[in-house]
Amino acid sequence: MKERKKYPVRKLLKQIFTYAVLIATFFISILPLYWMWQAALVPTDRLNMDPFALPVKITFDNIIKAWTVGKMSTYMINSVLVAVPRVAGVLILSSLAGYAFGKLKFWGRDKIFSFMLFGMMIPVQAMVIPLYYNLQNLGLINTRWAMVIPYFGLSMPFAIFMMRAFFKDLPEELIESASIDGCNEFTTFYYIMMPLIKPALSALLVFEFMWSWNDMFIPMLVVYNDSARTLPLGLMFFFGKYTVDHSLVAAGVTICTLPVVIVYTLFQKSFITGITAGAVKG
Repeated sequence: MKERKKYPVRKLLKQIFTYAVLIATFFISILPLYWMWQAALVPTDRLNMDPFALPVKITFDNIIKAWTVGKMSTYMINSVLVAVPRVAGVLILSSLAGYAFGKLKFWGRDKIFSFMLFGMMIPVQAMVIPLYYNLQNLGLINTRWAMVIPYFGLSMPFAIFMMRAFFKDLPEELIESASIDGCNEFTTFYYIMMPLIKPALSALLVFEFMWSWNDMFIPMLVVYNDSARTLPLGLMFFFGKYTVDHSLVAAGVTICTLPVVIVYTLFQKSFITGITAGAVKG
């Protein structure tokens, strides 16, 4: 009888400990976001006196100033014009290549796929010099395309690896049934296979959009004109040589994070489905 009574108490204590750890982790995770939003919505003088004080008066002056004076509106447009073609191009090319490597049978398929995976092992810093000179020869320096075209190649290894795993796990009988019904390879890919990998496309879309939106290394090297700068580059100019307006920086970071939050919210369900499904695919 004593052992039976101890078990529920032990189980209850274990649950309390688990939830306590989860709640503590949650508050620790949102603390940077809370401080960023607080710094963006409180007056600058109050933030300078006490950075962690609870907000008494909320103002949107910092966000308005960052959007207008800080040219965040221009940088936002540039980021959108860079992210949309980059994400669309990577999704289209990786889905086609993933279908070819996962389902089609041709000579040297596995060797070519293994060779492409070497791209995941080479850091982008090792390719900066030849990449810069190639873009310069093409006349793309100081243009938005200089931040788009290189990632059609740099993002492909991971994207193809991910899409191939999903295509490979789909039943071969689907292709056989489609060919019996008169479908060619393209119609089989578009009408049969594509609807089945929407979770994978959603997960890859969120990843690529986040990487493109937050990318700073390549744009910093290939863009010098203010008219073509993206949001991460624009934030650099909120820092002075000797002083920093923390409220303005927090407002700029808040503006930068909103599109990522919106995209993740829209594709959250499909993103989670794609990630959990990809965890058990080989």
